[in-house]
Amino acid sequence: MEILNELLEKYQVRRTKAQKTAFLEFAQEACAKRGYEARIEEYKGSRKSRNLVAGDPEKALVIFTAHYDTCAEMPVPNLIFPKNMPLTFLVQMPLVLVMLALGLGTGLLLWHVTGNELMYSLGFLTVYFGLFALIFFGPANRHTANDNTSGTASLFRIMEMLPEDQRKKAAFIFFDNEEFGKIGSQQYAKAHPDIKKNALIVNLDCIGDGQHFLIVAPKKKDEALEKLLLDSFQDQGEHKAIHCSAKNTHYNSDQLAFTKGTAIAACRKNKLGYHVPRIHTRRDVICEESNLEYVCQGAVKMVDFLEVSWGNRK
Repeated sequence: MEILNELLEKYQVRRTKAQKTAFLEFAQEACAKRGYEARIEEYKGSRKSRNLVAGDPEKALVIFTAHYDTCAEMPVPNLIFPKNMPLTFLVQMPLVLVMLALGLGTGLLLWHVTGNELMYSLGFLTVYFGLFALIFFGPANRHTANDNTSGTASLFRIMEMLPEDQRKKAAFIFFDNEEFGKIGSQQYAKAHPDIKKNALIVNLDCIGDGQHFLIVAPKKKDEALEKLLLDSFQDQGEHKAIHCSAKNTHYNSDQLAFTKGTAIAACRKNKLGYHVPRIHTRRDVICEESNLEYVCQGAVKMVDFLEVSWGNRK
């Protein structure tokens, strides 16, 4: 997949303002080559976001999304078990305990040296929250193949796969600042309340590593949408479609800002269950082209199945 290779070679790190600007300039050109006019929507707030919007989301029958920003490097993977939140917390707890231990150790050492209880508190708080801040503001992870170069590349691929007579049915949004608490998607949803409430959103996040694809429908039951997803994404060779609901599957990404947001994520499976491996570390180097093709083919089927009447559903 040519677009994937170009992203990995030239734009894999999209964290600083300059890195994001370079990507956005490239992305606008890439969208134009694929028949989509793209514009930047900029928002101010707790953190400035620049979302890239291609096509007309107000008129599209489906909006495909992915976050283009990338994360800081962590010493251990941000291991996620979407169908087992208690296990997710459990496997992440050792990192929290190490941070607490280092903070407490520093505080006790300062207290022992100075005899001042205030120094104990200052030492603990400085180390603990300093380590916590590194998770968000630390050195950029140089390897982002799965999170989320995979989803970003797929949006371009879907554009080029869509027949010309189908293109107006779809729009695309590249969200900023997902790694900082989904700020970009929340700002977009606030600015576009009708899209937030009524638009069909399909969010692609970490689809490059793993052969089990979670297709996570919104919490509110919608039989027509569930049938559409089931028809569009089916088992295909080694790729398995796991259809589920946000009622029992928590995938913490940009689709959560929208009432009809659907998430698609690739997982590995072991005795502990479905999980997203390696992300937020230098080991995030796997992005299988066959995975992206599987998801993109499903997306193109979805667009083909959608009729104009779908846009009138509320």
